Amino acid sequence: MFEWEASRSAQHAGGFETVGLYASLPTDPPPKDPRVYDFFKACGYNYLEFCEAGFRSRPDLLPEYYKAMSSAITLAHDKGFRVGIVLLGGMEQWTGPDSTLGANFPGVFSPRDKTKLTERFARLRDAVSQLRDADVFVFLPGDPGGDPEGNSTLEDCLAFCRRVQEMVKQQAPAATFIFNLWAIAQWEGFPSPSSLRFWEQEVKLSRAAVAAPGLLGPRRGVSFPLHNYYRSLALSRYARAGLEPELYPAAQDIETLRKRAVGPLLGWPYFLVDEADDGFLKPNNHDSGGQSSCETRYIRALVDCGLRLGLDGLVANAIFREVESLNIYAFGQMCRSAELTPERLIDQYAGFVADEKTRGVLGRVLRYIENHSNWQNSLPVSYRLKDFDLPHALSARVALDLLAQVKPCVQPAIPLLEPPAIYLGRLKKRLEAIAAGRIGVPQANRNRDP
Repeated sequence: MFEWEASRSAQHAGGFETVGLYASLPTDPPPKDPRVYDFFKACGYNYLEFCEAGFRSRPDLLPEYYKAMSSAITLAHDKGFRVGIVLLGGMEQWTGPDSTLGANFPGVFSPRDKTKLTERFARLRDAVSQLRDADVFVFLPGDPGGDPEGNSTLEDCLAFCRRVQEMVKQQAPAATFIFNLWAIAQWEGFPSPSSLRFWEQEVKLSRAAVAAPGLLGPRRGVSFPLHNYYRSLALSRYARAGLEPELYPAAQDIETLRKRAVGPLLGWPYFLVDEADDGFLKPNNHDSGGQSSCETRYIRALVDCGLRLGLDGLVANAIFREVESLNIYAFGQMCRSAELTPERLIDQYAGFVADEKTRGVLGRVLRYIENHSNWQNSLPVSYRLKDFDLPHALSARVALDLLAQVKPCVQPAIPLLEPPAIYLGRLKKRLEAIAAGRIGVPQANRNRDP
């Protein structure tokens, strides 16, 4: 069990106190291989979140499901991690005849459907009870959230949150509770994330939610998605309208919450680390089946933003683990050190993958890949960061020739997720995609491509 002290400074040895990964989506069970946790630990993480997905299993199989989830919690604890369980809002319960939903989406129900709401509360109560050894329970209102017909209100969302909060208090009294503001925008009118209204409403409803009487306090914290600070889909909607995004939370908002003893206060930037914004950016990891990227400049900028705000920590997304091992390492290490530059980080990781004689060559290749990242290409031009300076102009073909010179490291200094030679093969695939012009394009622009 662990606690955050709301009065404590967010900076811890030059970085964050909490460095987290959302390591298990509803469709991706927690890792079973102990070596995955060893890699996460080497990256600097100390907190993992697993999504509770009992709604995807036939009810008679739930005991087996919760036994596996409990084993994952135990394994993570044994490896030195704190564990948070993410509880989703109005998800339909799968009833069969197949054992699970497989790759299908279960759908959501309206929180105004009292019969289904009562059933969902019973399922969630059982989930909290079964997984009570977790250190944290996170209520995530949904993705999507609210009533698909647009008839729900913020009060419906807050009522749902309070019920889940009470379940945690009763079934897992030692645990911390966190309200994750993801998808809160859809609880009034169900706007599309492709609309400017969604992002403006996210700020409006988030402000109202954190101000709700009695909802937040000591060991009753909040996670902020930080979309208006970094997410290309959100920023593109503001840019298209000729508007500047309202940056929420601001440092003053965090200070106000601290005066109320609210904690922990976390950032939850789901995208960026693995370019997973699949509803907006093509190709992406879902679309391509995995494509290694390098986003160290943007990760550094986002971490610095969180430090300036005074957050207690950040939680990244790590689903495409092998493919995006460099970004996972970068996020963890940069959260730990405010002084670690993108250049130093890339050179460090190149030293894990390449032998001593060719690590410098690999560092140049990685810089080239980052200068041609899908994420950067998806951002409005005004939000793009300056490219890395390279000794001379490189093309994808020249970068491929350089990559062919790289020799894999025989004994990496940290426990990598896969042999260096396999990762080098992933980089070759990425360079080939760049050479073919397959660099991420926002979907709104695709019909204007040459």
